Parts: sequence; C-alpha cells; structure tokens
Amino acid sequence: MPTLCVPMANRGERINYLSLALQARSAMKRLRLLSPASALEPELKSALQAVLNSLTSQKPQEGLYSRLYDEAGFNRFEEIQTVEEVIHVLDDPKLKDRIELILGGEKYTGEDVRTVIGFFSAVENRALYHYDDPSLAEAFR
Repeated sequence: MPTLCVPMANRGERINYLSLALQARSAMKRLRLLSPASALEPELKSALQAVLNSLTSQKPQEGLYSRLYDEAGFNRFEEIQTVEEVIHVLDDPKLKDRIELILGGEKYTGEDVRTVIGFFSAVENRALYHYDDPSLAEAFR
C-alpha cells in the first residue's frame, strides 16, 4: 500500500500538467481570434512572452532547468520540462521570430499564427500525455 505522500505528490504534478494544457488551449483560442488590427489580450501576451522567454533562456551548458525559479516564463518543473520537450521535437528555428512578430504587433502572416498555434497544440498534447500517463495511475492503486 503506497503512503499518502506519493499519491499527493503525483496529484500535484498531474494538476500542473493539466494547468499547462489549459493555458495552451486558451492561447490557441485567443490566437484563432487574433487579427492584425486587434490588440493582444493580456493572457495571450503573457503566454507568448513565457514561450519567448523559454526559447531565449536556453544556455548551452544550463538549459531551462537552471532557470526553474528564475523569470523563464514557465516556473513549474512540469511546465519547463514539457515546453522543453516540445521545443526540442519541433526544432523550428523560425518559431522565436514568429512569436516576436505577433508580440510586437508587427506584420505577421496567417502562417506565423498557424505555426504558433501548432506549437501550443503540441504543448497541450504533450502536457495531456503526461497528465494521462498510465504509470502515474499505478501509484493510486
């Protein structure tokens, strides 16, 4: 029989993954409604800035984990790990530029918005994968 501490820790981690998935879904929804004439909503601006900070904070020797409690944008281990996984898998050198265009309100294209939506979709999917990880369910039995 597992102790009470292990399931509680797993529940906390799972909540962080679910929270990240919901943040990503919210960003996608706001991006779909975005038009060049409209101002960025604070929630979308915050999400884009967090991703931008995560993309620019990676130092060759340190990575995102070294900035766990710094202003990396995402500050929970689960968020940082998930975003880093997606960045690594997508390996899109133009993602940072596209986010900067949207954040700056500069002339961005529909392709820029679709790419950023794709990024957030990948983050949501990866966060939900971790949230639904069957190995975590074993700890609750």
